[in-house]
Amino acid sequence: MKKVVAFRILSLLAAFAVLFTAMPFTEKAFASGYDSYMPDPTKILTYAYYEGISTQEFSHVKEGLYIWKGIYSYGEEDDPFTKYYREDEHGLVSGNFDYGYSFTHLVYPVKVGTTWSYVNDEGEKIICTITSLTKTVKTKAGTFKNVVEIKESDGRYRYYAKHIGLIKSENPSLDYGDPEYVELVSIKTNPKMIVMWGKEELKKGQIGRITVLKPINLWKRDKANQLHFVRVLKPGEQYRVYMYDHRYGGQYGLGGGYYVTKMPSHVKYETPPKRLLDKVKVLYPNE
Repeated sequence: MKKVVAFRILSLLAAFAVLFTAMPFTEKAFASGYDSYMPDPTKILTYAYYEGISTQEFSHVKEGLYIWKGIYSYGEEDDPFTKYYREDEHGLVSGNFDYGYSFTHLVYPVKVGTTWSYVNDEGEKIICTITSLTKTVKTKAGTFKNVVEIKESDGRYRYYAKHIGLIKSENPSLDYGDPEYVELVSIKTNPKMIVMWGKEELKKGQIGRITVLKPINLWKRDKANQLHFVRVLKPGEQYRVYMYDHRYGGQYGLGGGYYVTKMPSHVKYETPPKRLLDKVKVLYPNE
């Protein structure tokens, strides 16, 4: 049974994966960048496919690789697996330590017309082409917009969402055997990966927080960095800070274009302990 299961796993992954070729990867991944398709390490992902389901969650980082562990469930028995992801300016790669293979999901920069190839388990050369960056794809896990669509020369389509990775794979042209598909059916927050700063979660990109001591204006900047009054913040309110610059005498950026002026008599600014920032950097190394 183990041999059959291993073969099925390899066949399934080969059907939607691109086999890894010699490609120079830098030591530092950019897993949290806005153009990243690396699965979010704070999430638990569950997929359904034609033989069962699989669930995977982030474990740790080792030598630049993001290690994920999971379970394949076939109904008859469960089969644990360990895989890794690595991402840089060249693309998104994953592999499986248990079966000794690796493959490229996407080649960067992501743009329509980009092509690459792999050889499937039957020895066929399969050409992959990015055909869209703006697809809307519905799955049991939700509806995703601005999805990357990849068409393969054997008729297969694969779909990738930012910060999630693969959300769907299907081969409508298949005319023999069981229908092959992969679909993301669940996304859950992994509580083990949440970094807490006091009673609040320390978010990726966050550099500090402010506590309002006295009433103070909340501003929003337009594209020309001109200020527009939003409302007055009340004492006791707290907000995450994602940036600081020296415009208008110094302002804390709260995200979304919102700012509060640096006035120590009106707002108290705090920074997280280094040990907490280090934990966040493990999950999001370029923040």
